[in-house]
Amino acid sequence: MIDIDEECKKIEGFEFFSNMGGCGPEDNNYIYIESVRKVFVEPSESEFHGCYDGVEWLPTAPTQPDPFYDVPKAPPDLVAMRMKVNKAVMAATKNVDKSKFICAPHDFSIAARNGVCFAFRQYVSESYYGFGDRWAAIIKLYYSGHWPVGFFNKKIIVI
Repeated sequence: MIDIDEECKKIEGFEFFSNMGGCGPEDNNYIYIESVRKVFVEPSESEFHGCYDGVEWLPTAPTQPDPFYDVPKAPPDLVAMRMKVNKAVMAATKNVDKSKFICAPHDFSIAARNGVCFAFRQYVSESYYGFGDRWAAIIKLYYSGHWPVGFFNKKIIVI
């Protein structure tokens, strides 16, 4: 299980979304797309390597279900850890430059912030229950400055 205090220290001051549009390491598990516009406003099958119609979008609202696991009702200690990590992520993303999320007339900054919060909460749950590493892989992408937005089979769509 992760050390929630260490995770929150790592989150503090981290510049989330700082590498959006940049490429990551060559890996067949990731599909890097250069901009919010090319993902949400003007998507193309070529950008998505032919899998756009099958993409499942990662959640951006706390009421959405976890797409990877059937997570049981959280006990109080897990609730406290999830709240702590959520608070740290909210503080770290408070002053993110929103311009990289705007494709007039759309503003995807709230979706991005909600998405990173959702991912970290589910990462804590994944670790707590020992489910696997689906959220751990997504968190790794957030820590590389990218915005993971969806998945197709085992491939993660990343801005």
